[in-house]
Amino acid sequence: MVSLLGEAAFAGFPNLPAEQQRARVERFDKYESSLIAHVSAAAQEAARATMRAEAQSAAQASATNTASFAARPTTTKPVKMSVPTFDGKVSDSLVFWVREIEIALSAGQIYDARAQVAFALSNLGGRARAWAMARETATPGYFTSWSFMEQELRSTFLLANVAYRHRSSFLRCKQGKRSLQDYVMELHNLEAAMAGAPLSEDVKVTVFMDGVRTVPVRTELFRRQPKTFNEAVHIAMLEDHCVRSVQGHTAHVEANEGPTPMEISLAESARPQKTQRASGRCFGCNRGRHRQRERVSGTNDGPDRFRGVVQLCDESQCC
Repeated sequence: MVSLLGEAAFAGFPNLPAEQQRARVERFDKYESSLIAHVSAAAQEAARATMRAEAQSAAQASATNTASFAARPTTTKPVKMSVPTFDGKVSDSLVFWVREIEIALSAGQIYDARAQVAFALSNLGGRARAWAMARETATPGYFTSWSFMEQELRSTFLLANVAYRHRSSFLRCKQGKRSLQDYVMELHNLEAAMAGAPLSEDVKVTVFMDGVRTVPVRTELFRRQPKTFNEAVHIAMLEDHCVRSVQGHTAHVEANEGPTPMEISLAESARPQKTQRASGRCFGCNRGRHRQRERVSGTNDGPDRFRGVVQLCDESQCC
């Protein structure tokens, strides 16, 4: 306090009463506290000003870099894609054809409405092309945009109950004698055709598991209990691959090209009859010098049948 206020301010301080000394000390403490607070606030404000200046500098540098990057010319070039024609015979293929047209328009960077319509018209064939050209000939510029043309195609070539047919086909789909890959592909096609009104995951998983034919694959599916259709397909494809791999590495028994051994019992049963025929004895009395035809017992509704050649000697009758 003496070094801060000087000795003159404290010349008569020791002679003052204790209460006045206490009051002066309290006032000095308040002054010192306010001075410290003022200095601290000034230091904090200076620090905040420095941080704001640094942030503004960084923002200006970032804006400059962004502007320079945006000024660079784009290197994306249009990609020409080949799209199969839609002839209107198979209505289910319209959904996939529309998606292919949209991808081709985006890849080719075709943004003009009339250019999009012209590109779609060039990929029509058969009665679909005849229908579209009839509209364009009767009313030039009939298809004002690709979205309008898509709506007209759907209303003309898609059946009214197409959603029901796709759902019904999906629910009735079974693997049968096909491979698992073909079965999964058909389900994926039906699922894509039902994009507007998809079935729930539980229904799709149930249909897929009930339609699988291979026993090991069904066992693995019921053991794992998949929650989604894609998960069920992944499990089934993996298990099918494992089963086919095991079957492919199973050792095959090579066919024996040598003579096939004969049953001895068959040879023994055929020997007496052949011996009797070769000896020239009669089938009836088993005597020599004559031969009688072998009698075969007939059925209840017919006479007895004979086989062999009659070769009689002097004794025309047998015992």
